[in-house]
Amino acid sequence: MPNPVISHQAPGLLIKIKFPKWIDGTAICLGACVVDINGPIDLIFSTRFINITHSFLGLFIITIPLTILLTILFCSHIGPRISKYAKGEGFISKQLKYFGIDDWYMLNRKKYDKRFFIIAFYSSLLGGLTHLLIDLPSHSYIELFYPWVLIRAPDFFWIPIIDIGVISIGNWQYNFVLTMSELIWYIEDIITFVLSLYLLRYIKRYNLIKKWYPKS
Repeated sequence: MPNPVISHQAPGLLIKIKFPKWIDGTAICLGACVVDINGPIDLIFSTRFINITHSFLGLFIITIPLTILLTILFCSHIGPRISKYAKGEGFISKQLKYFGIDDWYMLNRKKYDKRFFIIAFYSSLLGGLTHLLIDLPSHSYIELFYPWVLIRAPDFFWIPIIDIGVISIGNWQYNFVLTMSELIWYIEDIITFVLSLYLLRYIKRYNLIKKWYPKS
């Protein structure tokens, strides 16, 4: 599956640009990220929490409520603080500024009224859905209908394309096998990663955040 922080945000950024008045950009992007909250949980507790987070049920009981909470926190505190750092003169700050992170201070102009919660609700849902759809080819099981149905992915996705065997470097050994699923994963990750960066630069270039969040 593509990385959750930049690659998975590509569809959400595109939808936000297309329908700026009807989509909460922060919620749709965070929704695409929150779906992978199972990562640290599965790692720590050796569970299969991924089955829940990557299902339609998980979208409603985990992704949407958590995303709305994080959206408020991000727009009120985290985004503006990152924006201050992006306005610096260091190398990293300049890169962040190039992609418009310095404009994130305007996110705290968001009003948390009834309209916000309605838009944030379906924006979070859309973000989660885009994540699930992109992930489908790279998961061994299709969790969409869990806990009622857990479908094993077609064997076609697990056909080895390249099988070099065991690679040894000193005491380190790695069995290099590239399956169709992994190839799709790498291709998706690269394409969506580049697309996200392009869209962030597009938003910066045309001052879209300023248009989306004007001074009241």
